[in-house]
Amino acid sequence: MKRGLGGALARGALVAVLVAALSFAGAVVATAGDWQGKVVTADGKRTVTNPALGFKEASTVAMEELWRLGGDSEDEEEFFGVIADIDIDADGLVYLLDSQIAEVKIYTKDGEFVRSIGRQGEGPGEFRFPNALFFTDDGNVAVVQTIPGKIVILSKEGDPLGDHPLPEPEDGGFQMLQGASAAGGNTVLFMNRDKYGQAEGWARSSFLVSVDATGNELARYADKTHGIDFAAPVMEDAPFDTFERRWTVAPDGKVYACTSYENYEVHVWNADGSLDRVITREYKHRARTAKEKDFMAKMMGFWAQRIPNCEVKIHDQCKDIESVYVRDDGSIWVLGSNGARDLPEGTLGVFDLYNKDGQFVRNVTLKGQGDPLEDNYVFVKDRFYVVTSFLQAAMSAQGVQDLYDEEDDAEPMAVICYKLEGDLLAAR
Repeated sequence: MKRGLGGALARGALVAVLVAALSFAGAVVATAGDWQGKVVTADGKRTVTNPALGFKEASTVAMEELWRLGGDSEDEEEFFGVIADIDIDADGLVYLLDSQIAEVKIYTKDGEFVRSIGRQGEGPGEFRFPNALFFTDDGNVAVVQTIPGKIVILSKEGDPLGDHPLPEPEDGGFQMLQGASAAGGNTVLFMNRDKYGQAEGWARSSFLVSVDATGNELARYADKTHGIDFAAPVMEDAPFDTFERRWTVAPDGKVYACTSYENYEVHVWNADGSLDRVITREYKHRARTAKEKDFMAKMMGFWAQRIPNCEVKIHDQCKDIESVYVRDDGSIWVLGSNGARDLPEGTLGVFDLYNKDGQFVRNVTLKGQGDPLEDNYVFVKDRFYVVTSFLQAAMSAQGVQDLYDEEDDAEPMAVICYKLEGDLLAAR
């Protein structure tokens, strides 16, 4: 299922998780080729523990570019503000959600423009600054608005079909929608609920929740809370950068999320909310460079300036996992901190490829044009999309300034479509 990467930095605002220690009992060695990991169940929690190396040799794949849109093109149908999400419908049409322009542009599988649907506003079929789109069970287009949180339903021709109901806060608070996805009959929302109090300060609850067509909550997966004490305000980047853009819904309806900042872990839930397993791997944590810390300090400082006397604290370590994707064949693709940095020119990233059982198969280096920390990556079926200049455009749209040097001015945003297929990409 699709999931973008760049928005993790652009919209970061969430919590890190403390991982409970397990007293392992009854380790079982799996038998899948030369896999040397373990599957351990303790207190009802199943953990798939992987070694540092996969059981197959690493592979390098030169991605075949199928088409690109935008960039230096003068075609008005290829002018983009901020492409926040991409999806493909059952007929193979490609939907690009533009958050800044507030519309969905539709193209053929070959990149030919078809039509635009949706528009900016507050009336029927209208929205402002959307962040995600997905398809409903009956094939209509659902567009997710962040603030105030709502999901606008459109036909594929653009006719307004009302709003998708949302769960109501039990105890009040301001509700936002930071994302949504649907697969395998499971519609999952990433929601924030904020509360303010003179004495308590500000508190945010961030959670993944499954909902039905009437907005009833069916299951809750991850749920974490963080906040700021106004008496001694501190804004730390690690608690603000949780799993907001590090989750996905698999084709079978299971939910995958990376809820920890400091640990290489992927939690997997069944659609009903029960924990299926946790996938881990021996991993070398990566320290942030001085440049990375300075960049993040500037970004967090922009938000902190709204709170009097607020101190900014930046973590010394990169988060272990940047993003997670699950493809239609059940393979799990994880982009770790080491696979997203110090890349040779022309490298999209070095991904950790797991099979459907959570066993680490190999590292896969994808070659092409893209920067995993600046661009937005989206996996959809047998396609891999790169939205260039995403982070810089998203920060600019939100008014964040002075993050980049003058010589680093963003190029016009482009969408590049690569083919994602071949034996070297298989999780076998």
